[in-house]
Amino acid sequence: MTRLPSSLFWLIAPAALGLWLLVAIPSRWHGIDTGALGAGVLLAVAAAGLWFASRIPDDGASTLSPGEQKRWVALAFTGLIGGLMLFNAGIFAGARTMAELENIGRPIAMLLVGWLIFGSVLRQRFGSAVQEDERDTEVVRAADDASQIALYLAVIAVAVTLGLTPPARLAWASPIAIANLLMFALVFAGFVGHVVALRRYRRDRA
Repeated sequence: MTRLPSSLFWLIAPAALGLWLLVAIPSRWHGIDTGALGAGVLLAVAAAGLWFASRIPDDGASTLSPGEQKRWVALAFTGLIGGLMLFNAGIFAGARTMAELENIGRPIAMLLVGWLIFGSVLRQRFGSAVQEDERDTEVVRAADDASQIALYLAVIAVAVTLGLTPPARLAWASPIAIANLLMFALVFAGFVGHVVALRRYRRDRA
């Protein structure tokens, strides 16, 4: 059984600090963009975690396939992005111009860029190893089906809410708010797909 180095546990504190900067304090504090700073701290923690993990000797006992490792990374980033959007739902609802969302959009953009970078790093790390087999193909199919169902349900929920709510109670439903609501639906659908994929991987190992 592979044992994680104790250095990984020291990443918990800076990760908690990054989350605190993202959600617990105002987006501007003494002129500092705390959202972008928190996203940067989380990306640095993730990079350090990936580096520490790469230093673990491979004794051949690891059962995590490249596809499963990618799913874990995707789950983490979609969870962070979705959580950030959900936590700032009130700001999205009250925004009338895109400029009002700048302090939220910047950390989300940083997380998206970090996700792309981590995906590229993982592909380089696996090198010429087989990154997808028949099991991965089945998992992808199940995850895609779950994502589609989640997306359909989310879009239907938005449509029903907008269609049945009296106009007097739809003051929050600006074009910007609806656009971000649909973007959240996409993030939510992706998160559901990653959860389903990881459950399938875990079930196949049992």
